[in-house]
Amino acid sequence: ISGACFIIQRVVRMSIDEATSLMDLPSPILFEILSRLPPTTLLYVKSVSKSFLNLTLDSEFLKLSRSTSPAGIIINQYSLDEISTTDTLKFFKFEDQDTDHSYCHDPDVDLDLQLYFPVDPFWMVGSVHGFVCFNYFPHRHRVDTIYILNPRTREYIKLPEAEGVRGWPNGIVTYGFGFDPVRFEYKVVRIYQEKIYNDYYKSIGQVYTIGKGFWRNAGHVMFKFMPHGVNLYAKFYWLVYDANGNELICSFDFENELFQSIPTAPGYTEENCPNLRTLGVYGRCLCVCDNYADTHFKVWVMKEYGVTSSWVKEIVINISPECNDWLRDEIISMLKVLEDGEVLFLCHGDFMFLHHPVKKTLKMLDVCEGNIIASSHVSSSFSLKSFEAEDVNVF
Repeated sequence: ISGACFIIQRVVRMSIDEATSLMDLPSPILFEILSRLPPTTLLYVKSVSKSFLNLTLDSEFLKLSRSTSPAGIIINQYSLDEISTTDTLKFFKFEDQDTDHSYCHDPDVDLDLQLYFPVDPFWMVGSVHGFVCFNYFPHRHRVDTIYILNPRTREYIKLPEAEGVRGWPNGIVTYGFGFDPVRFEYKVVRIYQEKIYNDYYKSIGQVYTIGKGFWRNAGHVMFKFMPHGVNLYAKFYWLVYDANGNELICSFDFENELFQSIPTAPGYTEENCPNLRTLGVYGRCLCVCDNYADTHFKVWVMKEYGVTSSWVKEIVINISPECNDWLRDEIISMLKVLEDGEVLFLCHGDFMFLHHPVKKTLKMLDVCEGNIIASSHVSSSFSLKSFEAEDVNVF
């Protein structure tokens, strides 16, 4: 396999006839080879031969490419204490083979970002193919900066400044990070929100394609965006609110670079605190974690994309003074669904816990506490140096 991978990686220097001749290899071998290549190399492979393009779109290849790199969890632990600040990346892997779901954490691979970057904390936007997107927003300035890091190769790039000065109440900014599977491009979307009046916002989209070197306009929508979103099926999703206070789900498609809104989960009213509802991914479906009720926490799952009637109440955790009272009025988001259906949650950015919907078990995890942002993460050796237009630094 390693020798064949080396051959495929040389496709960029081959003629079309030479590259196409590799198609004589059996399909299972080619699937295995292609599944181990970086997306940037696959882009070249796809552009050289239509036969390779068809292979990369094959369902068997897509299934194999997802299975070769099991996802772990990356934690961005930070502190806003003026006396003692911390900004650390930690990496965890959960064992899906046992019923207790033990986790593995090697502190030797933790990264102290303060040693290499400004003292103000990073805010993690998300992780795609081993690349991690961070928003750096110094408190003493009104200019926000985006970094793309590969923690494994210790490479990073700093994106150029976008238009629109960040501030409050005008100039609220949120981000999304994702991958265009058609063009094999990584993109950052920046949502710059201008308050028109009361709760009426004009949110302007800007897109940066890694390797292009500049921001582009992506139109606007009249929504107020919640700060955190999720990545699914080449789209980034946020909970948003219109001028009438109605909750919706807004997506940005990384392929066609268009915004679209779909119905949200049941249960929201204007009297609700929107911060107690978060968007997540349950399996391969969108979900909404709803902690508005005093007596229970629930997870709604959209079984059929875009269909209002397909929302199903998949998880309910009862809350009372005697049972799980520590969940009351907390912001809870979903991180990962394990093989046996047990679900990993992040509670109020302070700690993580596991819940099994069938067994009704609930267990707090002694991983790390206080001011954490977490995301699913697949470590990779994909090099940012593949993007020739970017100034790549090593830390």
